[in-house]
Amino acid sequence: MAKKAAVINDLSGFGKCSLNAAIAVLSAFGIQPCSIPTAILTNQTQFPIYKTVDFTEHMPDYINIWKKNNASFNGIYSGYIANSKQVDFITEFIDTFKDENTLVLVDPVMGDNGEVYREYSREMCDKMGELAAKADFITPNLTELCILTGNDYFKVSGLPFRAKISAVEEMAYSLADKNNQTVTVTGIIDGDKIYNGVFGQNIELLVTTKYYNISFSGTGDLFASTFFGSLMQGFNTQKALETAGKFIEISILDTICQEDIDPNYGVEFEKNLSYLIQSTDT
Repeated sequence: MAKKAAVINDLSGFGKCSLNAAIAVLSAFGIQPCSIPTAILTNQTQFPIYKTVDFTEHMPDYINIWKKNNASFNGIYSGYIANSKQVDFITEFIDTFKDENTLVLVDPVMGDNGEVYREYSREMCDKMGELAAKADFITPNLTELCILTGNDYFKVSGLPFRAKISAVEEMAYSLADKNNQTVTVTGIIDGDKIYNGVFGQNIELLVTTKYYNISFSGTGDLFASTFFGSLMQGFNTQKALETAGKFIEISILDTICQEDIDPNYGVEFEKNLSYLIQSTDT
């Protein structure tokens, strides 16, 4: 029987992000994604115009009905939240369905490039920190790592590379040690390279891929989904990190070869799902 993962995230009509990314990636790994929308959007929020329907009032039904149906999950993965109340629901969901064999990953979606997303208040960021503390793995980008640890992104990002990595290590280990978890930091840019690092108990890894000097919607979601799916399929942490980084790299490369690129629509990852399918055979 296929493994099952509960995926708690938003659903955007355009943007190739969030649930759209997770459903495709986990399915490629042979994992059944069981979706819970936090919000339904016409398109992701970096488009100049969008509309959001908050799904909070419907979310408790998933716990109540799935519990009555004796649902169980091999993994639980959460991303974007529409308001701070949803953290209480996700916390209850984890407490209800997690057992000793359930992998929990929280992607603490809050911002990028030093800016907090306009939908996020200070309270929401604080609540996201509380949720992230419950996870086995978290996948913050550098902006989110700084938010979680109370550091200045612009000060850290402006450091020389080695000093920047040392600062990232210090921040990541402060969370890993405090919460007994593994911290995967994504999108550390240095010149034409981008680094993803894993920091935790008895593990420290840094993997490099090529940086093409363009930022696309949804790559963080694709990375987190691929990393999560890899771990659920039994990959060790290094292979999971390498697989996620490579998948993003080849998808971006396919995208920048196209004409009339609009980064808001995301990357051409669909044609590269075969890479994930093949990775489970090696």
